[in-house]
Amino acid sequence: MNLKLNFSARKLICFCLFTILILAGNTDRTFAQQTSSCISCHLEEVDDDHTELVESFMGGVHQKRGISCVDCHGGDASAEDMDDAMDPDAGYNGAPERKDIPEFCARCHADPGYMRGFNPNLSTDQYSKYLISGHGRLLKKSGDKKVAVCTSCHGVHGILASNDPLSPTFTLNVPYTCANCHSDSVYMAGRDIPVTQLQEYESSVHGQALLQKGDRAAPSCAGCHGSHEARRPEPSGVANTCAQCHNYVRELFVSSPHKAAHEKHGYPECEVCHGNHAIVKPTDDLLYSSSAGICADCHENDSDGMRAAKEMRSSIDFLKAHIDSARNVIELVRFYGMDTDDPEYQIRQAKNKLVQSRALIHTFSPEKVAAVTQEGSLLAQEANAFGQDLLKQYGFRRKGFIFSVIVILALSFLLTIKIRSLNNNGDSIQID
Repeated sequence: MNLKLNFSARKLICFCLFTILILAGNTDRTFAQQTSSCISCHLEEVDDDHTELVESFMGGVHQKRGISCVDCHGGDASAEDMDDAMDPDAGYNGAPERKDIPEFCARCHADPGYMRGFNPNLSTDQYSKYLISGHGRLLKKSGDKKVAVCTSCHGVHGILASNDPLSPTFTLNVPYTCANCHSDSVYMAGRDIPVTQLQEYESSVHGQALLQKGDRAAPSCAGCHGSHEARRPEPSGVANTCAQCHNYVRELFVSSPHKAAHEKHGYPECEVCHGNHAIVKPTDDLLYSSSAGICADCHENDSDGMRAAKEMRSSIDFLKAHIDSARNVIELVRFYGMDTDDPEYQIRQAKNKLVQSRALIHTFSPEKVAAVTQEGSLLAQEANAFGQDLLKQYGFRRKGFIFSVIVILALSFLLTIKIRSLNNNGDSIQID
């Protein structure tokens, strides 16, 4: 039997396999259309909205998990007649009113027993969290139709899993999902909420990390405000919110004299100095400078607080100067091709001390900051001294090389003169 296939036969086989794969990919949809009058009827409607409804549902997470139209809306999907399919006696409940949507979705999503059949690790407390959120409380209090409900963020029929990059609740998309309402000045009119959050967030250190660098560990709106329980944090809770990522700094602040002052006046701790949505990467000038020091917002120039700020800034600048000096020397040593592993390690250690000293600013203790900057300065000075020794060695070797070249040239010159002298005297040098 000849097993070799000609080119046409191979093309035919490939075409058949491709066709089988296409049909297999559409099996769910074809089966759904054949068994659900909801699907078939809505596809027959001339209105594009009906077709879009079905198209979006067929690609959504609910359809993929076997959830059908009747699981949400009730009715009889096997009935061919529309009146029979949408008969209230058959359990048809139609589309819920906007104010009822959270409770409507909670019929399944707040039932641990039911949801366990799909994902035993999926949270089922979304509805209870929503009820205590700013959205939920306002909806319950006034029935405001503009308040965000489940479908505002997740969509209606084409709901996608939150780990799907196309989902509105995917981490990188959350700021823009929230901004659909919160950046719309017309939609938010009459509410005591600004509409500049997205613009400020995009320029912030958090926004740049998430939206520009794609760092999904960076906080989005939900990271600070919560998702289903989203609300404005209380002033006393701001530091705890920031502590989800910046716990070490939070501990330093708690031990500082500013903690009691913030509690006394009801200040939102971290936010007082760093802001909220437009948080930028802090610089040393934020601590103290002639124009940008944040401490001056609360402390008079001759106060104890301002003196502490100046001392801490002075200590940090002291360490930075030693690091810069050592780095300049080591870069020159590296340029000359000499080994710099040891001093470079010391400089890295000094930089770590610089980072630590900047964190210790939150203790508002000049003594603690100075102690760390002194340690860093010693490391930088050791690196500098090491580099200076290498430069001296290089200088000595260079001088030795120059001296050797001069000696060789002198000997060559004398030897040349000697040879010429011998030739002038009639002597010759014979080489066998």
